[in-house]
Amino acid sequence: MRAKSTFSRVQQLSLSLFTMLVMATTALAGNQDPLSPNEQLQASTLVESTLPSLKTKSSSNQYELLLVERDRSEDKKSGARRSNAFVYDYQTDETIVYRIDTATNKILSSVRRKNLQLPLTENEIARTVNLIFADKETFELIANEYQRITGKVLNSSKDLEAKAFVFTADTLPEQLNSASQQCGLHRCAQILLYTHDSVVFEVSPVVNLSANLITQVIGF
Repeated sequence: MRAKSTFSRVQQLSLSLFTMLVMATTALAGNQDPLSPNEQLQASTLVESTLPSLKTKSSSNQYELLLVERDRSEDKKSGARRSNAFVYDYQTDETIVYRIDTATNKILSSVRRKNLQLPLTENEIARTVNLIFADKETFELIANEYQRITGKVLNSSKDLEAKAFVFTADTLPEQLNSASQQCGLHRCAQILLYTHDSVVFEVSPVVNLSANLITQVIGF
């Protein structure tokens, strides 16, 4: 009876330890979850209160909120939920990184970094398209290419499709003019244009979003 009782206690202890391990693992996994939509909104609102012009979406705005994401750098140490908000400053060509405590919704620190180019936002892509359509010389090139492919007249940006991505000078170092060589130091976008039936244009404009100008049109 004593042996059976001892064995039973061992089983109970093992089960208790297993349960504690599962609970701890689950709690840790939950704590490492990505930011919830509400946490992202709180972080965005906090940064906008620090830089009020972020609320205005225009080509003259000095700042652009690029990304809000979970900061996992201290998860194992403190278990705290923190987030990073990345804001681009077009005037200084720096990315500002705000570190935020999601529990208290307070900014813990901020740092400015050069040469940190995150993906374009939807607002920046729209700006890129607007800039190439506003530039007479670039628009003529695009319109001619559109007519060559489709046989039709290009009336507006709705007549075609566009994808844009961050452009840096090291992408095509041997094909760039002096203005495009500043891309990376400045925030630039390269835009890929194609028709609604997926025929790609043979011209691809490079746009300096920091200066609001077209630096070059690259041919394929």
